[in-house]
Amino acid sequence: MVWIAGPRKGKFPKEGLSTAMPGHNAVYILFGCLLALVGWVAWNLAGAILWLHAPLTSLTVTAINTLLSAAGALAATFAVTRIRFGKPDASLCANGWLAGLVASCAAAGLVTPMESLFIGLVSGIVTPLTVELLELALSIDDPAGAIAVHAASGLWGLFAVGLFAPLPGQLLAQLVGIATLLGLVLPLVYLLFWLLNRALPFRVDPDGERIGMDLHELGGGAYPEFVIHRDESYR
Repeated sequence: MVWIAGPRKGKFPKEGLSTAMPGHNAVYILFGCLLALVGWVAWNLAGAILWLHAPLTSLTVTAINTLLSAAGALAATFAVTRIRFGKPDASLCANGWLAGLVASCAAAGLVTPMESLFIGLVSGIVTPLTVELLELALSIDDPAGAIAVHAASGLWGLFAVGLFAPLPGQLLAQLVGIATLLGLVLPLVYLLFWLLNRALPFRVDPDGERIGMDLHELGGGAYPEFVIHRDESYR
C-alpha cells in the first residue's frame, strides 16, 4: 500500500495527514511479489545451509515452509481486507505476501510446515492492521509499508522461532535479540536519520507534494495518458 500527503476537499492538508495513492498497476505489483518469492526461497535455502548447517535432505522442508508462510499470509490479508473493505485489496495482499516471506526468514529452517503456516497467518493479519494504525491513527507516513512488512513481521518471525524451534533456551535468545534491535539498533538508526534530516531535510517541497514530484523536479508528467493536473501546474 502506497500513501502520500495530498489535498483533501480542495484544500492543502495539514502536515501529518496522509492520503492513499494506490499503485498504478496491480498486475506489476503482484508479478513483482512473485519474483520476490523466487529470491526468497533461494535466500532461505542458503541461510539454512550457511548458518544452520542443514543437510541437503532438509532443504525441501525449508522451501515448503517458505511457501506456506507466504501463502498463509496472503490468505489472511485477503480475508482481513475482504471483511474490512467489502472486497480484497490487491496492494495490501501483496504486502501481506511479502510479510509472510519476511516472517519465514528466521523460522523456515527450524519449524514444521504447520507452524510455518501459522506464522504466515499471523503476519497476514497483522500487516493490514499495522498499515491502518500507522497511517490513519498515528499519521506516520510509510509509503512502502516497510514498518508493517519488514519491522512488524520480522520481529514476529524472530519471536516465533523462540516459540516453535525445538532448541533449549532459544526463546530467551530470541528475546535478547529482539531487545537489542529495539533498545540499541533502533535508537541509533533513528538518531542517524534525525541528524541527516537536520542537514538535508527528507520532506519534499509543498509544491512537489501538490503537483507531484515528476512535474516538480523533471517538468513532465510520469503518466501523460492521465489528465490529473490543471494547465497552470505545468507553468
